[in-house]
Amino acid sequence: MKFIRFILAIFICIILFSNPSISQESSAEGTKQNRTESVDEDRENIFYKVPDGKNKEVFNTAVTEHIVINKGIQDFYTVPFVETKWLDSIINSEIDWHEKLQILEKTYRKTFQRRAQLRSGQNDRSVRIENYTQNISKLEKEIAEIRRQIVQINVDQQVFISSLSKTPITALVAVKSLYTPDLMSNKKKLDILNSTFFKSMEEPVLGHIESTYEKKIDIPLQTGHIRITYMYPENITHFDSDANEHVYLFLRVESYPFSTVTSKDSNIKNKEIEVEILSNIKQIQTYLQEKEVGDKRLFDWLNKEYNNQKLNNEHLLNTITGKLEDFNMFRKGLEQSISELRLKVDDITTKRDSLVGSGNAELIESEYRRAKELYHQYYAKRRVLTHEKYTLENDVMFSRFNIEVEANKNAKKQMVDSDIAANIPISGRPLKDIFADILITANKNSKINLQKYRERIYTANEEQTQLIQGALEWEVESEDFSILKLTRGNVGSRSHFVLHLAKRTNLNSKPGFPAPKSGLCKSTLLFKRGKNEMRNSSKPALNKLAKCLRKYPKQIIKITGHTDPLKPNYGEGSKYSNVSLGLKRAEALMKSLIAMEFNSGRFIVVSKGSMDPVAIGRDNKELEKNRRVEVVSSPNE
Repeated sequence: MKFIRFILAIFICIILFSNPSISQESSAEGTKQNRTESVDEDRENIFYKVPDGKNKEVFNTAVTEHIVINKGIQDFYTVPFVETKWLDSIINSEIDWHEKLQILEKTYRKTFQRRAQLRSGQNDRSVRIENYTQNISKLEKEIAEIRRQIVQINVDQQVFISSLSKTPITALVAVKSLYTPDLMSNKKKLDILNSTFFKSMEEPVLGHIESTYEKKIDIPLQTGHIRITYMYPENITHFDSDANEHVYLFLRVESYPFSTVTSKDSNIKNKEIEVEILSNIKQIQTYLQEKEVGDKRLFDWLNKEYNNQKLNNEHLLNTITGKLEDFNMFRKGLEQSISELRLKVDDITTKRDSLVGSGNAELIESEYRRAKELYHQYYAKRRVLTHEKYTLENDVMFSRFNIEVEANKNAKKQMVDSDIAANIPISGRPLKDIFADILITANKNSKINLQKYRERIYTANEEQTQLIQGALEWEVESEDFSILKLTRGNVGSRSHFVLHLAKRTNLNSKPGFPAPKSGLCKSTLLFKRGKNEMRNSSKPALNKLAKCLRKYPKQIIKITGHTDPLKPNYGEGSKYSNVSLGLKRAEALMKSLIAMEFNSGRFIVVSKGSMDPVAIGRDNKELEKNRRVEVVSSPNE
């Protein structure tokens, strides 16, 4: 019986291929399938969102619209152009997605490598930048303190200048005036003179003081006032050609050029009073000779008075100028200190700024961040295209519903439980209802195999020093489908209801990476016996250690110093001195690392003395291993 069916199937195929019109007539219900290929080519796929649960309306709509657009069901033996195009789209989308992922991954790895190379030097630079910044801050504080001292000096100078308001500068003044009884009276003579002669004497006396002393003391003089404090006691008179008697007065006048207080006297300047400032001995002699007044006693008094005034004025002048020079000297010294400190600040700032990085460093960082963002964004979501085929076989005995997703399937894989097939009645039902039920059943039983889309991805570790590999898994966000082909055909005694679908599945990524591992730096460096000097043989190890420590700038560095055990003759000392020596060795290594621009705040320094030897005995070469410093830097430290 099977052999007869096989021969019959071959015969039908030969007839169908030899006469296309016969094959069309043999299709289900004689539906017209003579649509031109251009119709298939022009038709765009119409996608419907896969609903949650059983939503028969969506599937009925999809089937109905497909039959209407295609004017019936399609040819059983023909592959429509839209299906061929969709299969090409599946292949191309897979190729394009992986090619772009590889390009982005390559760019990400390349920019990360450039950045890592840059940062390997920047870790060291960051420590140096921090040290430079701290030094700049310290110098700026010194400058601020010096400026405060300069302000205080200016205040003190102003206080000193203000105190000069009551300090007089004396002048020797000769006054010629008409004789009056008041001038000749001894009682209140000075008060009368101060009241009568003030306006006539004030201007020439203050003018003389200003022209003589202002440039020397370098202080702007004020309006000032004067006061007569002494007068030559003898009355000296002289008659002119009109027999008018004139009185000659020789006065000691105190001027207050640093005072802003002016005289309250309102008397008017007397034009009949002649005032002469006697500023030197020669002028005194000339004045007495010209006026034909006085004698040797007057000249001696004037000479003595002038010399006393000169001495007092010069002493006062030297005191003032000396004090002002002190203020200026201190101020200039502090300003010089500021200039020197500012030069240091500028020099350190230049060095610091040179380490911050050029535009190239900023470009590398920018390119890395951009590449990282594009790479991570790209695999955050993905759309997967698939092709699914569903077949419902029906004959007089039973119905079978086959889900054909893969090309090579054996008979067992194609068969489904007859109970499921029994849920799709065939007899007497419209085709659109049958295909809608096939869609519902397919949606219920078809799940995308997410394991097929696992990807290898990369990300930087916590210390940003290397890339770690992870696995990219997915979860379904949404699905939609489009019907590519609906057809029915007869093979032997069986009727085949065939449904071809285009599926688009939107996925959200679930990146998985191993727990980050932080780096560990560990080294042992040997020292000379009884000293805190490192052996020359350990210097390469120190450089290697420094290179490792720079990779992890946030880790604390623990330095432990050790010595020989307590043994006579070949040990390193007492218990106390060994602890001290171990500490000195640890501190010496710390200073070496600080000199290499490591931040001093990262270190923990301890000493175990001779309590933890790694070698015992009398062999000096073995004991050398005890004279050591151990360095450990890890996240736990």
